[in-house]
Amino acid sequence: MSPTLLLVAALLAPAVPSSPQALCIYKGELYATTTIAQEYADSRWVVRARVTAQTDSWTDAGPEYDEAPWTTYRIEVVEVFKGDAPREMTVFTERNSGGFYLEPPGRRFDPDLDILLFLNPTSLGPDTPAEARGTAEVNYSCGRSKPWHEVPASDRSALLTLAR
Repeated sequence: MSPTLLLVAALLAPAVPSSPQALCIYKGELYATTTIAQEYADSRWVVRARVTAQTDSWTDAGPEYDEAPWTTYRIEVVEVFKGDAPREMTVFTERNSGGFYLEPPGRRFDPDLDILLFLNPTSLGPDTPAEARGTAEVNYSCGRSKPWHEVPASDRSALLTLAR
């Protein structure tokens, strides 16, 4: 995170809700509220998907990994709203306050759960693990990506309109 964004986050900290929540910055705005249209425009792929596998760096990858924890999810794309998404993709997330997790709290993935995902190629930095290469990441962890059954009918309709 840039020093400027860190300063902004520190100054706004008293305004942040006290309940546990991800650290979310969207285009420089802390805890921004986005629309379906905004995230659609900002994402390379917009898909409805199902998680088919999960790899956690601290349990599955072995003891040779000493970087910050991360998870990859293998997803099966059920429906494409934007982009030339392949039938199967891998989604990467770091295990930190800005991560977006595709499994229910305290459990592994649920293969019966469809999820709406707004995705971009994973941003690679000097500390990014090799397993992140060629993966996708959620556009904004506090945005519109969520379990499909939680997507309101109005948002589903907006997606279909945008996809035309």
